[in-house]
Amino acid sequence: DWGLRAIKSVLVVAGALKRGDPERPEDQVLMRALRDFNLPKIVSDDNPVFLGLICDLFPSLDVPRKRELEFEKAVKHAACDLKLQPEESFILKVVQLEQLLYVRHSVFIVGNAGTGKSQVWKTLFRTYQNQKRKPVFCDLNPKAVTNDELYGIINPATREWKDGLFSVLMRDQANLTTEGPKWIILDG
Repeated sequence: DWGLRAIKSVLVVAGALKRGDPERPEDQVLMRALRDFNLPKIVSDDNPVFLGLICDLFPSLDVPRKRELEFEKAVKHAACDLKLQPEESFILKVVQLEQLLYVRHSVFIVGNAGTGKSQVWKTLFRTYQNQKRKPVFCDLNPKAVTNDELYGIINPATREWKDGLFSVLMRDQANLTTEGPKWIILDG
């Protein structure tokens, strides 16, 4: 995905990185933004190809990943709260999810069954709770209902609209007055 939306997202990340480290050269900021924002979205088999392209675009640049050690510590604490092992690769996935949510309205977490997808978002949610950010989530299994029940339907006889679960959940969350993150999780 290299449309305008993706480019804007990379520029938002680059802007945040530059504001956080104004002395860092712009080529390093851009390389880090491209790498760190896109790497979580790429299938692991394609990582070497993507990193090779980054090396071609930015030869002789090796900028370490920006680390927020306090946030990583909070994520480890949340993982332990949930009786999970705070492995570095797992913590990285939680941090990457948080970074993606910073620049995107929606995020897909995909992978095989039993690989920890649900635990990644639950750990981020617990991290936010521990930080008193007052997160809210509502989850549903989209396979448990029909498409009409999920999205809504127009009655052909009366032309009357009937909201689906998704519309109801979005309206309910829009009406919440809390300042924290609001998530609708489609898990299934």
